[in-house]
Amino acid sequence: MAEVQELTEEAKKQRRKREKAAAKDAALGIEKFTVECAGVFKSDVKKVMAAHGINSQQEVHQLLLMNLIAANFDTQAKMLRCVTTPYEIPEKVLRAFYEKSMAERARDAGD
Repeated sequence: MAEVQELTEEAKKQRRKREKAAAKDAALGIEKFTVECAGVFKSDVKKVMAAHGINSQQEVHQLLLMNLIAANFDTQAKMLRCVTTPYEIPEKVLRAFYEKSMAERARDAGD
């Protein structure tokens, strides 16, 4: 049988601290959920946070959720619509695509 190792005083203290925090969060109705998003948004979110004096991403998410929930149905639909950022293909990429396309056409015409 595996021997059960006794917890150190520090480990016991940390456990009590976590249990106390969990009880407090439960009493306040606080739940944790993870939000994962593309890293490309990080710099833009930081700019928005700085511009509006927000110190944590958690606050940004809470504000967005509160505003979404408080909005009427039509406004919610607009808020949830995916907005894409216009993307311009670089000239170098366009040229390479054009050249490959023309080469493919020429090759197919020869068949």
